[in-house]
Parts: sequence; C-alpha cells; structure tokens
Amino acid sequence: MVQYRFIQLARQGNSKAIATLLNSKLHPEGINAKASVVNSWLHILLESDELPDRYSTINVVRNQLIELAPDSIKRVKLLFKRYIDEYPTWGQEFDLELSYLSDLNLTSFSARKQNRFYPNSKINSIKNPGLNNLRMSETTLGIVGIILFMALVVFIGKMLLNQSSQTPQQEKLRIQNLELRIQNSEFQKRLIRSIWHS
Repeated sequence: MVQYRFIQLARQGNSKAIATLLNSKLHPEGINAKASVVNSWLHILLESDELPDRYSTINVVRNQLIELAPDSIKRVKLLFKRYIDEYPTWGQEFDLELSYLSDLNLTSFSARKQNRFYPNSKINSIKNPGLNNLRMSETTLGIVGIILFMALVVFIGKMLLNQSSQTPQQEKLRIQNLELRIQNSEFQKRLIRSIWHS
C-alpha cells in the first residue's frame, strides 16, 4: 500500500516521491537522487562516490520517469556530481513526451552554449568547465616537462662532445657554467612545482 501511495504521489509530480522511487533503482549502484519540480521541469541531482556510466544512468532515470508518467512534468534536467566535487560533472536535459522506444541522443555543445535552452534539440549536454581547465593544465605541465627534459639531454650531449678538447682553464669555466645551469634547472623545476600546486 505504501509503494502504491508513493507511485500516486510521484504521478502527481511530488518531487520527494519521485526521488524515493528513483533511489529504489539507483541505490544498489551507489547513486543517490534528489529532485525538485519548477514550472513543469523536474530537476534531478544524482550523487555518488564514483562516476557511473553516463548513458546507462540516464537511461535508468529516463525509463523510470517515462514509465511513471508524472502529469505536470514535461521536461527533465538531470545533473550528476561526485560527493567530493563542488559542481556537477555532467548533465542532460530531455523531454518526457518522447515515446518510450525513442533513442536517447547524447549531443555535446560548447561551454558557451551549455546553459541555453534549445527548443529544437531533444537533449542538451552540460559540462563542467573546471574539469576541462584541470585537464588542460595537466597537459600543459606535461609538455613543459618534456621540453625541459629534452633541453637537458641536448645540453649534456654537447658538454660531453666538448669535454675532451678543452684546456684546464676552459675545463674549470665549463664546470662553473654547468653548476650554474644545474642550479637554474633546479630553480625552474621548483618554479613549475609551485605553479602546479598553487
């Protein structure tokens, strides 16, 4: 009887009842759902320790809602975030008026367009720009590290070639020059680490 009451409340657009029914499907996968209804839009926030498979998670939620067929809800905005993240990692919007067998198209849009509503599209993708910036920083740091390593290899190779043909005075200057370059290289490494950790 209690389950039937939750289904009736969910069909009337009760967000707590909808969240409870979604949680019955998602909790076994370690995902928690929160829901709210605003102007015929159902906003759902999914949270978990790990990132689940996006397509299957969206399909579980979408199929559950299509089966439920809430009266006052026409469109769904679904966001997912890990518990440790401040902002959602991904999101999808979809119509509940689409037929049960229609395909779910995971279309990507640029960061500039992600917050706009496109009435002609069935699904809008939302991305976390902070995550993209972190990936870009990691890539840039990796490239800089590779360039510095290659420069050090070339420098050592040149030093080894010139070593045999130098006088004692030139050898002393070369060693001093090498020590200065090593100190400079260590400074550059510390600088890169401090930039990376800040």
